[in-house]
Amino acid sequence: MTEAEIQKVFKSHSYRATPQRIAIYKYLCEHPTHPDVEEVYRFMLTDNPNTSRTTIYNVLQSLEKEGLILAIKIDSDRIHYDADTKLHGHFKCDGCNKIFDFLIDDIKCTGIDDFETKTKDVYFSGLCPECKQK
Repeated sequence: MTEAEIQKVFKSHSYRATPQRIAIYKYLCEHPTHPDVEEVYRFMLTDNPNTSRTTIYNVLQSLEKEGLILAIKIDSDRIHYDADTKLHGHFKCDGCNKIFDFLIDDIKCTGIDDFETKTKDVYFSGLCPECKQK
């Protein structure tokens, strides 16, 4: 995703485009590996050595609040981030700790008809094909 495309997305959400926000969002769009704060921080240090972890946390929380990214809480130790906000599930491999996306056609639930749903999270865990063969 280009910087111009990111600025257009931000504008459609009435979200202010700062260099840090653009860089972090672009990184998440280009790295669908579900990075955590530390991975984003290491990336930002390469071009912006004065970036603080606090800035990274604040930008990620802000992007999530605006609905531009998802916070993936499949790992009890850390939060991972995903720029793909379409409805999909996540599978965490217990062997290699990688997180994989999978498609979901529809989620049908019963017993919450009178509830207002804000988020839908579908998480599975187990072994990926590569770890399963080891």
